[in-house]
Amino acid sequence: MRSCFWCICWVVAIVLGWVERGVAQSNEYQFARYNTERGLSHNEVNCFLKDSKGFVWIGTANGLNRFDGYSFRVFKHIQGDSSTISNHRINAIFEDPQGYIWINTQTGFDIYDPITERIDHNADQGAKRLGLPDANFSRIIKTRTGDYWINHNRLGLVKFITSAKKLVKVKFNPSENSSEPAKRLISDFDEDSQGNLWVVCDDGLLARVQAQTNVIDVQSALLQNRNLGNLSNHKVFVDDDGEPWVYVVKAALGAFYFDFKNNVLRIANTAGQDFRLSNNTVSSMVTGPDGRIWMGTDHGGINVVDKKSGTVSTLLFNPGDPRTISQNSIQALYKDPTGMIWAGTFKKGFCSYHKNIFKFSLIQHAPGDPRSLPFDDVNMFVEDQKGNLWLGMNGGGLVYFDRKNNTFRQYKNVPGDPKSLSNNVIVSLCLDKSNVLWIGTYFGGLNSFDGKTFTRYLHDPTNSTSLIDDRVWEIFEDSQKRLWVGTLADGLDLFDRNKKTFRHYRRLAPNSVSSDYISAMLEDKQGNIWIGTANGVDVLMRQTGRFIHYAYKAGDPTSLSSDAVTSLAQDSFGNIWIGTSEGLNLYDARKNAFVAYDTRHGLPDNSILTVAVDALQNLWLGTPKGLVNVNISTRSGSMPKSIQVRTFNEVDGLQGRGFNENAALRLQSGEMVFGGANGFSIFDPKQITNERTATKVMLTDFQIFNKSVQPGELFDGEAVLAKSISLTDRIVLKYSQNVFTIEFAALNFLHPEKNHYQYTLEGFNEQWFDADNTRKVTYTNLDPRTYVFKVKMKEGGASTERSLRVVILPPFWRTPWAYFLYFLIVVGALMTARWILIERERMNFKLEQERHYAQQLHELDMMKIRFFTNVSHEFRTPLTLMLTPLENLLKNIRSDHAVHRQLSLVHRNAQRLFNLVTQMLDFKKLEVEETQFRPERGDIVRFLRQIAQTFSDLSEHKHIRYRFESELTSRYADFDQDKLSKVMYNLLSNAFKFTPENGQVTVNLHVVALEEGEALEISVADSGIGIPPEAQAKVFERFYQHPMPDNMMNQGSGIGLAIAWEFVRMHGGAIELESEVGRGSTFTVTLPLLESPPRVYSLPAAEASPTEETALEIELPAEKPVKNKPLVLLVEDNDEFRVYLKEVFQKEYDILEAANGKIGLEITLEQIPDLIVSDVMMPEMDGIELCRIIKTDRRISHIPVVLLTARAEEEQQLQGYQTGADAYVTKPFRLDILQVRMANLIRQREQLQQQFQQHVEIRPSEVAIRSLDEEFVNSAVKVVEENLPNAEFTVEELSDAMSMSRMYLYKKILSLTGKTPIEFIRIIRIRRGASLLEKSQLSISEIAYQIGFNNPKYFAKLFKEEYNMLPTAYRKEHLGQE
Repeated sequence: MRSCFWCICWVVAIVLGWVERGVAQSNEYQFARYNTERGLSHNEVNCFLKDSKGFVWIGTANGLNRFDGYSFRVFKHIQGDSSTISNHRINAIFEDPQGYIWINTQTGFDIYDPITERIDHNADQGAKRLGLPDANFSRIIKTRTGDYWINHNRLGLVKFITSAKKLVKVKFNPSENSSEPAKRLISDFDEDSQGNLWVVCDDGLLARVQAQTNVIDVQSALLQNRNLGNLSNHKVFVDDDGEPWVYVVKAALGAFYFDFKNNVLRIANTAGQDFRLSNNTVSSMVTGPDGRIWMGTDHGGINVVDKKSGTVSTLLFNPGDPRTISQNSIQALYKDPTGMIWAGTFKKGFCSYHKNIFKFSLIQHAPGDPRSLPFDDVNMFVEDQKGNLWLGMNGGGLVYFDRKNNTFRQYKNVPGDPKSLSNNVIVSLCLDKSNVLWIGTYFGGLNSFDGKTFTRYLHDPTNSTSLIDDRVWEIFEDSQKRLWVGTLADGLDLFDRNKKTFRHYRRLAPNSVSSDYISAMLEDKQGNIWIGTANGVDVLMRQTGRFIHYAYKAGDPTSLSSDAVTSLAQDSFGNIWIGTSEGLNLYDARKNAFVAYDTRHGLPDNSILTVAVDALQNLWLGTPKGLVNVNISTRSGSMPKSIQVRTFNEVDGLQGRGFNENAALRLQSGEMVFGGANGFSIFDPKQITNERTATKVMLTDFQIFNKSVQPGELFDGEAVLAKSISLTDRIVLKYSQNVFTIEFAALNFLHPEKNHYQYTLEGFNEQWFDADNTRKVTYTNLDPRTYVFKVKMKEGGASTERSLRVVILPPFWRTPWAYFLYFLIVVGALMTARWILIERERMNFKLEQERHYAQQLHELDMMKIRFFTNVSHEFRTPLTLMLTPLENLLKNIRSDHAVHRQLSLVHRNAQRLFNLVTQMLDFKKLEVEETQFRPERGDIVRFLRQIAQTFSDLSEHKHIRYRFESELTSRYADFDQDKLSKVMYNLLSNAFKFTPENGQVTVNLHVVALEEGEALEISVADSGIGIPPEAQAKVFERFYQHPMPDNMMNQGSGIGLAIAWEFVRMHGGAIELESEVGRGSTFTVTLPLLESPPRVYSLPAAEASPTEETALEIELPAEKPVKNKPLVLLVEDNDEFRVYLKEVFQKEYDILEAANGKIGLEITLEQIPDLIVSDVMMPEMDGIELCRIIKTDRRISHIPVVLLTARAEEEQQLQGYQTGADAYVTKPFRLDILQVRMANLIRQREQLQQQFQQHVEIRPSEVAIRSLDEEFVNSAVKVVEENLPNAEFTVEELSDAMSMSRMYLYKKILSLTGKTPIEFIRIIRIRRGASLLEKSQLSISEIAYQIGFNNPKYFAKLFKEEYNMLPTAYRKEHLGQE
């Protein structure tokens, strides 16, 4: 009954999936596939060839392919293009001694020239390189010695000796009866390891040609006797033992093995007793990597024949495994010199095999295959005593892998069955010394399995001795048989298997772990327990029972590289290796320090998920970026000294790049097992060799502006490549071709995607750069020079280096001929420049001489001008002495008196002389002083009318009809009155001068319209002598004088019209002349009417022009009876003029005299005059300097100064006024005007005194300071106010405070205020008292004492004299007003 129950349970378990069984698949051979999706021209592959350069050539049903491991270069037949192959179907390929590739198409042979990369269809010409008369041969092979066996259809079997370049004809006549000539044909031949040639004939006869003698030494009719018929498709293959196999292509006959030892023909076919094949149609045969024979079949895959054991295994296409062959229909098999086998299929391209293409076998789940691994995602491994593996799956339960039988048994959770696995997510496994399997699950607690039953240990909140957490992350049994259980988030438990209780080690508990996350555990050789956590490493010391903590310390390179510990491992030297999230750490027990390894040491990633140590004490690391082998190449004692790092990933056959944490184990056999989300791999580290050969890098393409360049192809009219880029060592490019791309590849077909390249361009940079996956390097805009491009494999070093010299020619303007031309140009330019410089120096010398001569002339002219100017200035003083007395006499004599007429004649000529002097001065200003244009707004019509009226007396005197005509009565415009008056005076003077009696002079004004605006046209017409045409263009030139008639004398200087022309030009106008000899002249002045906003000036009355002869009615101030007349100082170096002025002024003034400014200054300081009249041009000290000193000296700055000068220039007047002159009078002047000026200045001084009396108050600072005099008065008032309470304040104290002597103070205050200093002090005191009476409540006595009076009665007396009332009445009056 009980047995029935267990049987039922077993059946139920099988049904429910508690136990599932399967068989592991074999992964002995793994292939890499290629097809049209990867660039192959066609998926039907017929033949292969690996040439001497390393390229693999693939013949297909539609074109020839050259493969470099990365990409295919396709050669196809193009109809009508003779440069392409002659037919699209390729049947066979071979390489001749010169490296030419022979291509056997359906229409015959084509030859590929590797130098020019062109197709040659003249195969007969190429056959001569082999010593053949033509290309009529059917089979050719290359021997191990480099010679060639050829089956020529006419010559028979021949051998081409490459070294001697000669053809040897071999007598091949096998026959059973040598007397009968053979009529059979050679079908195929192959060479054995000794160099002997095995030949099969079309009738099946097999013979061997001895290598040294070239004669037949062995022959066999075993196959011939089977009477298969004369078939030309017999093929012979010689295995590594030197024994031949024969098969018939495209015939379902299998293969035949000639066993010469037993003289037996062994048959391999589907029904063969010796070798049982999967298919009888054998297409090709090669020797496999282990000596077994590979047979390609049609629809039977590849049959691997073990000749010794007679067993046959089959390599078939598996749609679920991309590492199987591409298709079961095999067209061709080819083994290249590196041992790689290439298999061409009928419809699926080709595949390649090498034992190192996939270094790792992969065990994973195959959908639809119940014998495969039931679940892919592996978390943990444990090995039992039989060498089988327990696998903890991440959701697939527990799997037992029987390695010997390649079977899997799966244990999964059965809901409702407490004796089944508690959870299918297994994260830890441990097989203890009692062979009990302990299983840690995720949220399923701890399970134990004795081979039959699962026992569960779960967390019970009510039981403190139960498992602390159901997420069991680590399980470890130490040497004392203690079982440690690490959890995901609740610390460490120690399990007592006898009492079934757990002892807890929690974070923050005394003598416990530092983190509740336990990630790894191990026991070192001293019995200490190392525990990896999320907070570093805790070590439970066996001797003390205490925990020691190691953690990351910032800035300490000897600490852990990270606290996040993921795995622990110990090597045979006792070194502890620690995997963390920031690199691999090695604990150095001698120094109690850690050594870190990370990406800087070659690791692909710093995150270390698993660490395992192999039998050679090298490390294997599972990382997110592949499986890493850390090979410790040298050691210093037990510590590593140098390491080498290799990285493997899915390309090498692994399940992927990322591995699961804890999914790593070293087996008893020394094998390593690593797992991840896609299965697991078991491998022997000794077999994982670094087979990567240092293959020399080839250049595969050269592009200019992204266009590939073919040999002989023209670029810019020239060929860039003379031969293939793979054979080219030097390229010359034009300057316009300096943007180029170089493509390269190492012809290593073992994972070419793992090749890493470095390149540099010497002459551009000296640094090596890592190339990207495109294997292309582009350079742009390189300067003309010679560069050397170098590329190498990063792993292979200099032995793989390929270099290419690139010469970029300079543009034509940077070629040697161009530089030579530049040199000639520069030399010519220098010579030309030298000639120019010499000529320039000659010209400069000549010009300097001319300039020096002109300078001398100019200096001479300037001397003349200065002479005439000085003379003109000197004329003004005598003219003043002439004109001024004449004007006084003419005023006092009746106009009808004869003396009056004579004096008027003298006055007119003196006035004419004055006008000439004025013209000389104007000319001088035009010549050297740049006369300024000062326009002012005024009524120009009125102004011109007034000027014209001044010539009325002259017209009456000369009996000339004189008219002034104007269409305007008034017009305001901007014009310079001084300059326009001189223009009109010149024109009118000339008109009256050259017009005879009874003639006519007319002035006409009218407005004309111009493009710029309106203009005033002024015409002065006369009926005089006129000017001839040849002289009209010269009348405006300086000093030009037209010859006069004999009856007339030209009294002019020749500069009047020149001055008029300049002044008109300054106005922006023009002056024109129309004249006819004998009929008169008309001068027309055109002035633009420019108007500016009217300005208001507050200026003194303008000085009347000395040329005006109209009488002025000037009212002189009436004389007031004074005790003393004003004191006037006359400073004049001309004694006569000074005496004359003294005689004129002595009636109104007391006169002081001085002959120059120096004497005048001394007299001024001594006498303090009321007015100073001074000439400007004087010896020792001129008038300007005298005026400046007076106006800057506080003692005498109040004295008015009148300057008299013969220099009438505006600049001189400005200079005089800038020095402080009160008036500036030019000679000759009207005496009455000078008298008025003097009287006005004295009167202004009196007004200043009155102003003082009005403004001297308690707050004198309110008076604005306008001059040094007022500043002086204000300073004096301030000093007195500061000393008002001081009744003893005297004039001496005031003079000391003002820094002046008592005499100067007396005269200064008296002249400015009309008061003596004592009166000045007194009046300030009285006015302060009046202010206090108005505004304070002080008594009169208090006010008197406060303002400096010792006696109030005396204050009242003085107050009454000032205000005509007593202080009490003054206060009452002002209080009443308020």
